[in-house]
Amino acid sequence: MRAIARLAAATMLLALLGGCGGADAGNATSATVEPSLGSHTARLAVVGDIACASPNPIGDRCHQRATYAVAAKMKPDRVLVIGDTQYPDSALALYKKSYAKSWGKLKPITFPVPGNHEYKTRSAAGYFDYFGAAAGKRGRGWHATTIGGWRVIGLNSNCDQIGGCEAGSAQAKWLANDLGRHAKFCTLAIWHYPRFSSGPHHNHPKLAHFWSQLNAASAEVVFAGHDHSYERLKAMTSDGKESSSGMPSFVVGTGGVRRYESVTPSSRSLANDRGYGVLQLDLFARGYSWKFVLTDGKVADRGSAACS
Repeated sequence: MRAIARLAAATMLLALLGGCGGADAGNATSATVEPSLGSHTARLAVVGDIACASPNPIGDRCHQRATYAVAAKMKPDRVLVIGDTQYPDSALALYKKSYAKSWGKLKPITFPVPGNHEYKTRSAAGYFDYFGAAAGKRGRGWHATTIGGWRVIGLNSNCDQIGGCEAGSAQAKWLANDLGRHAKFCTLAIWHYPRFSSGPHHNHPKLAHFWSQLNAASAEVVFAGHDHSYERLKAMTSDGKESSSGMPSFVVGTGGVRRYESVTPSSRSLANDRGYGVLQLDLFARGYSWKFVLTDGKVADRGSAACS
């Protein structure tokens, strides 16, 4: 049984969140708390759906500079960007015009995965040109690394562009091999299309096999974007059934490009917010903690969980 399902709702996490004080505790929603996660090993900033073609705000859009400022203030060890890094496509000139002037300042520590807008440029060429080796092998876009003793897996959820995501696909075989070689690690995964979401793009069944693979390997949590809102979801199995043996997930499509006007939370949803913001993810030897920080500095959601 996964540790996150065993944790009862409790007091707000204060001591374990590095840099967090009582000043922002009143802005946080109630969340589960694990009393002993062990030593802190790394801090990550996590977000997707980031830069407009304009490097400056246009009304309620193009607020990537503001979300970058939030991430920079976190002083992360690594940055996980979960697709749709540049709009409307991945032309290299657009990256240089816009993304590079905000989130590009964190490029040396960025671990990215591609979204659908990257593929609006043929073969996501500009994305691979801009991020280089950090994007994984050109034409694939899936890769993995170890951060703070955790295995961090980046998958390409643009299934039609890379030969499928089903059992037997090249990516599924690669994932099985990586999970097998790092079985003792706490594990998280990122990709762009959410397997589950209350947003207008809803659920993506094509990713069910990846979910099953990760779940069978006792991975801790999955992060996605695509829907331009923040959501934390209950632990679920690959078919969408709530289960203590399933995986929890987050949607963090709040990087600045634009916000959705409304999102109706499903019964699977534990927390929601439509503001621009960045997820701070702190990794520990035996678990993780999170807080979703809005561009005005308020914390909309926070909590922690142990590794399974």
